Amino acid sequence: MIFEIINPSDACTLEAFDHEVASIACCLIGSGKYALKGIDTDLEVPLFIFGDHDEWFTEKFNKDLEQSIEFIKANKLDELVACLNSVLIGGAESRASFNKGLDLIDDPIKKEEWRQHWLDERRSSLNNICARAWDYAKHFEGLSQGGES
Repeated sequence: MIFEIINPSDACTLEAFDHEVASIACCLIGSGKYALKGIDTDLEVPLFIFGDHDEWFTEKFNKDLEQSIEFIKANKLDELVACLNSVLIGGAESRASFNKGLDLIDDPIKKEEWRQHWLDERRSSLNNICARAWDYAKHFEGLSQGGES
């Protein structure tokens, strides 16, 4: 599923195979100030600027936010890392163009250079949503490799 990240800065999207994973990613990178709107799905995640996240998470996933985070860390950590790494500047159309370019590259270092170049060429805001998401991905990747939270 592709989601638009609703935010006051640059247009960004993310990809997730699980609504709860997407919801956690959104809360992490936006601290409740961002929302998600499905592009190829009807699923959404609202803004939580007034702190009503526990009620929404309980309604959707039968767990409050903290319980959802712990569940995802224990059961779907790789999916969360992939979702956070999927955050990309631009809309769905530019995402397809990015992926076409990425598919032509075999070297992981060159893939990362392509991703960074894509971001640098398109980012207009000081608020770097992609870098924040990618930093979270690195943190959680460390957890999946036996690191500490």
